[in-house]
Amino acid sequence: MGNGFFQSKFLTLIVLAGVVFLAVSLFRLWPQKSMVDARLENLEGKISETEKANSNLSRLLNYFKSRSFLEREAKLKLNVRRPDENVVFIYEDEKENIMKDEKGRGFYGLEGLTNFEKWLKYLFE
Repeated sequence: MGNGFFQSKFLTLIVLAGVVFLAVSLFRLWPQKSMVDARLENLEGKISETEKANSNLSRLLNYFKSRSFLEREAKLKLNVRRPDENVVFIYEDEKENIMKDEKGRGFYGLEGLTNFEKWLKYLFE
């Protein structure tokens, strides 16, 4: 009885129907799987970008805690100097603080002019 059941056409049809059902199910799930894989790849890229940003931020934090940064900021903002340093002040002359081109021509009072007026002034002066 059992031997004849495994060799019957009925069992073959049932197994064939099961294989077709599984193949159709797999075919339907394939686009979802590819979409999930794409999203996973996108998230992995974002994770690597975030890890790089965290690494850069930790290096920046270490730099902000360093003695060289604190010394530089104290010099720039608080005018602190070391005992063995000499400080030199350079003052700009107001008459020489003019925007000039390659030929040495100066441009006076261009703040209120349009770009067209600036070009006219540049070309015809």
